[in-house]
Amino acid sequence: MTEAGWIQLLTVLACGLGTFLLRALPFWWGLRQSTERSHLIRRWSSAIGPAAIAALLVASLFPLLWPAAGPTRALPTAVALAAVILLQRLRGGLAASTLLGTGVYALMLWVSG
Repeated sequence: MTEAGWIQLLTVLACGLGTFLLRALPFWWGLRQSTERSHLIRRWSSAIGPAAIAALLVASLFPLLWPAAGPTRALPTAVALAAVILLQRLRGGLAASTLLGTGVYALMLWVSG
């Protein structure tokens, strides 16, 4: 594996670890705290799903800021966002819809080359 490949792998692993810690630490902390703080943790964690979808949307729209991106870059974002909204309406919950939207976006980028 090249040096760039190792850097990418370590970046993905660091992002995964950071995401895990952002989700797990508040719950571990909430288990050891009072009922009032536990309620605060539940309210805070309920915003994680919508924030994750917003972050994915911003990350997919960011390349469109450059004119060289072209209008075809907007299609994967639009289709992935539609998939997220559709699954959210059908099943509820944000985990499955976020995963589906990410998968649809990655698949469309891979297909479009």
